[in-house]
Amino acid sequence: MKKTMKTEEVIALIKQGVSVDDIVLSDLEEKRLNFRDALLLVENGFLVSKENILYKEKDIAYDADFDEVEWEGKLHEFEGPPIVKRYYRG
Repeated sequence: MKKTMKTEEVIALIKQGVSVDDIVLSDLEEKRLNFRDALLLVENGFLVSKENILYKEKDIAYDADFDEVEWEGKLHEFEGPPIVKRYYRG
């Protein structure tokens, strides 16, 4: 049986190196996460919607190899294989 926990508790467990395989997030729909915490959850199999990510320009580092490139052609959405192992309770 899966254990239900709050997002902050799960993030703390991940940072401590604890497995979160049997955990379901109870409050992710109401949370706005910084991109680092969102990425940490995604890397550990949780689905995080872009609406739940709080974007702050000051948190984004300048990268000349990426930012100074002149992009050509049409950009499109990438649709890769699903990697989500579990879903939040909704």
